[in-house]
Amino acid sequence: METYPFAVAQATRLLERLAFQINGAVHSPHTGAIHDLRVAIRRFSQALSTCKACFPRRAVRKMRRRLKLIMTLAGEVRDTDVALQLIAAAGASWLEAKLHARRKTAAKSLLASLKHFAARKSVSKWRSALESGIPPRELRQSKAEAFAHGELPRLAARFFREGARAAAPEASAGERHRFRLAATKFRYTLELFAEFYSPAAAHWTAQVKELQSLLGAMNDCRAVRSLVDTLGGDPKIEASLKKRQHRKSLEFRRAWTARFGAADAAKQWIEWLSHPPRKPITRSSTSRARGDIALQA
Repeated sequence: METYPFAVAQATRLLERLAFQINGAVHSPHTGAIHDLRVAIRRFSQALSTCKACFPRRAVRKMRRRLKLIMTLAGEVRDTDVALQLIAAAGASWLEAKLHARRKTAAKSLLASLKHFAARKSVSKWRSALESGIPPRELRQSKAEAFAHGELPRLAARFFREGARAAAPEASAGERHRFRLAATKFRYTLELFAEFYSPAAAHWTAQVKELQSLLGAMNDCRAVRSLVDTLGGDPKIEASLKKRQHRKSLEFRRAWTARFGAADAAKQWIEWLSHPPRKPITRSSTSRARGDIALQA
């Protein structure tokens, strides 16, 4: 398939998924629904970014502004949900009451934004906009598989570069944040083009997702510590969250070393993404010792 129709089909599919999650959050804004909404926004946003030459720039800018607002509002709800989960064992009833009140207010703002989005028939308008693009001739004539083989190695290089910095013992919060962004973009782009790498793509994304989960847990601790501090602070909770954050940091560094720390790991990933193997590649005893990626292509 050519790049342009592939991009439109994928973006439309992800837009429909986003519409489904928005509807779910409006009718039942529980923790899981808010999480799924945020993931749907990220996946759709990455499709817009990866295939941006296929879509009208002005329309995409409007979509991004609207999605950023929804993401911010959903993030405020999620932060309180995470805080309530992490402090559940602390018995800080005074803090739980404040968090519940904060969540109620945040959810009200989010629901108002989502209802406004639906009332304006935004999904229908966005779908039409996605289908009205006039991409450059080279994209109209290029194959989507070749496009993937050019785009993903670039993201993989950034993933390994930022990951090595984030996994260093002296890494700053900013370096880890940059790696979270790089990992998110890499994973969702790999999912976007998964059909060109199947079934190896499922194994690759699982490894990236493992790192994302650990980075997310670290960031949750940091965010909740900040939130608790703004609500009055609690030394016991602060100590507990700081300890958990440190533990997750160690787990992340071990996972990075085991999965991606081999000297030739970046080179192998970039080669595989540029020229997917046609025959099964199994993990040898040598690569197992190095922690290299096992492929069942």
